[in-house]
Amino acid sequence: MNDVKGKTSFLGNMKLIGFGFKTAHKLLPAYFPCTLLRSFITSAQPLIVLFFSAQILNELAEEQNINRIVLFVSLTLGITFVLSVIRAILVREIDSSAGMDQALRRLDMMEAEQYATMDYAHTEDSSVGEMLARIHMYARSSGRGIVNIYLVAPEIISSFISIALAFTLLTDVFSIGGTGMGSSWGRIVLLGLYVVGLFITIRLQVRNNRKLQKIIALAAGIDTMANYYYEYVNVDQAAKDIRIYNQKDLLMKITKESFSSPPWISYFFSVGRSTGFQFGILAVIGGGLYLLVGNNALDGVVPVGSIVQTVGAATAIAMGLGSFTANMTEIYNNAPFIEPIKDYLSLPGFLHNGTKSVDLSDTHEHQIEFRNVSFRYPGSENYALKNLNLKFIPTERLAVVGLNGSGKTTMIKLLCRLYDPTEGEILLDGINIKEYNYEQYHALFSVVFQDNVLFPLRLGQNVAVDSDYDARGVEQTLSDSGFTDRLDKMPDGPDTFLYKEYDEDGTQISGGEAQKIALARALYRNAPIVVLDEPTAALDPIAEYEVYTTFDKTIGNKTAVFISHRLSSCRFCQRIAVFDEGNLIQLGTHENLLEDTSGRYYELWEAQASHYRED
Repeated sequence: MNDVKGKTSFLGNMKLIGFGFKTAHKLLPAYFPCTLLRSFITSAQPLIVLFFSAQILNELAEEQNINRIVLFVSLTLGITFVLSVIRAILVREIDSSAGMDQALRRLDMMEAEQYATMDYAHTEDSSVGEMLARIHMYARSSGRGIVNIYLVAPEIISSFISIALAFTLLTDVFSIGGTGMGSSWGRIVLLGLYVVGLFITIRLQVRNNRKLQKIIALAAGIDTMANYYYEYVNVDQAAKDIRIYNQKDLLMKITKESFSSPPWISYFFSVGRSTGFQFGILAVIGGGLYLLVGNNALDGVVPVGSIVQTVGAATAIAMGLGSFTANMTEIYNNAPFIEPIKDYLSLPGFLHNGTKSVDLSDTHEHQIEFRNVSFRYPGSENYALKNLNLKFIPTERLAVVGLNGSGKTTMIKLLCRLYDPTEGEILLDGINIKEYNYEQYHALFSVVFQDNVLFPLRLGQNVAVDSDYDARGVEQTLSDSGFTDRLDKMPDGPDTFLYKEYDEDGTQISGGEAQKIALARALYRNAPIVVLDEPTAALDPIAEYEVYTTFDKTIGNKTAVFISHRLSSCRFCQRIAVFDEGNLIQLGTHENLLEDTSGRYYELWEAQASHYRED
């Protein structure tokens, strides 16, 4: 993963800036048009007042035409009022539909959409997790990345418009001659002073940005840890561990380190010095402009009103140039902080999406075969599975057993095509699964993993994985999964909210109850192949056996794969596959495998059975 500490070429930074603006506009389409118009009004209002004020002063000093004075005053008040109303409407629009909170929420949605659709391999890649942590830290902790564009772009637009409009009011000072400070050399001196100041300001901004990049890069790890523990201390289940294991000191140490102030103090001092220098240069240029215009006024070549107009416009240009320079430098220096979100949204896809349709009719019986399949996880040199040959027979109950790390869950990931084999092939009805439509192939499976997740939504929505659901179907599948007694106690049945994140009256459920809801979700999906990957590991052996046997009866003629550490839970299966260190070492019925007293299955069975025998 790219790091902000690395140097990026000018062209690379410009591409990142372009990507950042494109993404920012995609997140909030109304933001930049509204901001452009608001900035124009914000910049134009004081200059309009300045222009008409100069005309009024000229009129008072010369012809004193009352009608013209009234006209100028009326135009000033009228235009200012209309622009103020329009600006108020734009501000409300930006705050309500295109504000920073909306931007952050939509950025989260964009990240979530990418997470839900990218190849599963990326979700298990630690570098992708670090990438996400940096994106969140840049956006929320330091106002960098995409968020920085929303903060800085309005200032750039406003200052650019101010400069453009103010230049239209400076015709007098550049077209009228003068002597001394008002001559051409005076203007050249001021311009040269600005160029020198601009160069030094940019250098200071670049240096400050490098400091900030180093601070954020060094703080990334500790900030990520601090954010994790911030969530940790706000979880009810963690309260016991914090007290029993006296974790308070550790948590306080992590928190203090995450808010370490010396590097930030040094950075803010540098920013203060740069800002002071910039405003000092602007003050000198502003003073020079006053001398230039004042000299011309003494020579009698500039009317009194034009003096006010010129000085005001010149001051606006000086301030606008300073703001424009600082903010353009800020946008440029922000480019490396856009890189993580660009990399994340551009993560490559590895899995081929075929075009062949999958027969999902209830009458079709699918046969899946692993043929000489070997697999290594990305970045690993060790095989998690080696030369696996295994057929999944339609309507059969297959148990998969073995110690931790034996390859059981890896085999399920390949079966469900979360990964593709490193070597060999997996066939569905004699055809490589890569040739099938990816989503249609997934529709073949109902899987319950050990680490299943429920959401703080209605119970029925969790079971159906949809906002619309069949209440009777939900109740039936919950009954089949053994959740009936708990369902009867819920205040709104399937419409009951789980947990309290979004509903203070939500119902808390235990880990075992959550597992039964996950089983009901698999039943509700009604896919032809059901996989249970140790979802009942938290239950005692007897409860697990009851869940498995009940589930076996409930799923009817579906093909089923049961994975468990406890061999007794899978005795009812027609075949049992024994895995060890990535190899399928035994395959047969429970009785046949026990006859091989030198085999691993017999060894595991005896080791577990000894705990339940009387002396």
